[in-house]
Amino acid sequence: MIIERGRVLLHQRPADGLLGGMWEFPNARVEADPAAGLVKAINAAYSFKVKRKDALGVVQHAYTHFKVTVYAFRCEAASVPKNKNLKWVKLGELDDFPMGKVDRQIAKMLK
Repeated sequence: MIIERGRVLLHQRPADGLLGGMWEFPNARVEADPAAGLVKAINAAYSFKVKRKDALGVVQHAYTHFKVTVYAFRCEAASVPKNKNLKWVKLGELDDFPMGKVDRQIAKMLK
C-alpha cells in the first residue's frame, strides 16, 4: 500500500478480464522473497518508484483454478506518474470503491 497524507493509491483494473473494472492496490508478482523483490517489481509494473516500509500482513485466497498468497507492505512513493488508472483515495473512502476479496481484506488492515 502506498500511503501518503491519509490517502492511499489505487489502480483500476482493465474492464475486461478477471475482476474487470474493480479497484486494487498497486501490486506485482514476485517469485522469490516478496520483501526483497517488491521495489523492483512495482517499478517494472507501474513505472514508478517506491520505498518499502513495514509489512502489513499476508492474505491467502483461492480462486476457482488457482490460489494466491499476497504479502502486503506499507510503501512510500518516490514518484507517481499521472495515469488515468491510478487514483489517490482517502482512507475513509475505501469502502466506496469496488474491490475483489483480497484487496478488501488488505483495506481492512489499514483501518
